[in-house]
Amino acid sequence: MVLSLGLTGCALTPPTVGGNRPTTVTASPSTPATPSPSASAPSSPTATPDATPTPDTRTGKQLNKPYEVRGIPVISKKHRISASYGPADPTGPNHLDAETAAALATMTAAAKADGVTVKVKSGYRSYAVQKASYDRALRTQPQNINFYAPPGASEHQTGLAVDLWDGRVWYRAMENTATGKWLHKHAHEYGFILRFPDGKEAITGVPYEPWHFRYIGTADALKFGKGNRLTLEEYLGLD
Repeated sequence: MVLSLGLTGCALTPPTVGGNRPTTVTASPSTPATPSPSASAPSSPTATPDATPTPDTRTGKQLNKPYEVRGIPVISKKHRISASYGPADPTGPNHLDAETAAALATMTAAAKADGVTVKVKSGYRSYAVQKASYDRALRTQPQNINFYAPPGASEHQTGLAVDLWDGRVWYRAMENTATGKWLHKHAHEYGFILRFPDGKEAITGVPYEPWHFRYIGTADALKFGKGNRLTLEEYLGLD
């Protein structure tokens, strides 16, 4: 896997357009399953939250830990973390959460067996790096600011998210590559979901990013299926 800082969306470079994790506010925690392929996931899942999530009321030092619903950390523009937070057990060249890194290795090996190359364009990203990226975007292209997560709102800071590609084709065209097609079909089998699906910006607050995958464990990811239409917010019953 390779690490590069030329990104869009959750990104560092402007686009050319117009596991042991701490817990805090939780509903009913669950332990992520060990990554293992399965073909039994539904293709058209719907949001089926167990109960209304406990509101995110964190302030001050409470932001040193992420908001959680049913054991799943939620990091977004609505649910932020402080500069103090990062992967509890970072590992590998991309400094990912250890469980996420293991699942990614398994998924990458499976893709390779199918003749498909999966590379990491971005893994862990610190609060400071995200802030520099966001501030630069505000100065240089404020019209595209929705493509940038403010500091504290990026999943990359947790080590649970990766931007993936084939090492050649980037941005929206990535979805039409062999790598993009394989990931969109199989990522959920290894515990990863497409975090920002097409047409769901009103819910996620982020435009479509076919490259951004978030690890939540197979027990939950398999319920998303391969349609890539369900958002984490919908799945957890968040507004």
